[in-house]
Amino acid sequence: MKRFVDAGVLNQQWDEVVHNAIDRRQFVDVITPATPDLEYSIEHGFGTVAIGFIVISQDKAAITYKGSTAWDNDKVYLKTNTATVAARVMVF
Repeated sequence: MKRFVDAGVLNQQWDEVVHNAIDRRQFVDVITPATPDLEYSIEHGFGTVAIGFIVISQDKAAITYKGSTAWDNDKVYLKTNTATVAARVMVF
């Protein structure tokens, strides 16, 4: 198996993502708003600000991205460019 090469300054960020994804993660099933690009929130309950999210699956073509509201200790704020998408999102 081929291993990845040294990512330089990104190594520390990658380590943080992997560490947090293993220790703190929340899988959430959502249905996005009926209006495309309308901000919505997902509760995670970590007690600290989440560092990212990954869309695990969705029922139609869509792009999900970070909303304009700052993430807090309880929620992340996202937008999806397609109306009414059923998605599973991992927040970490």
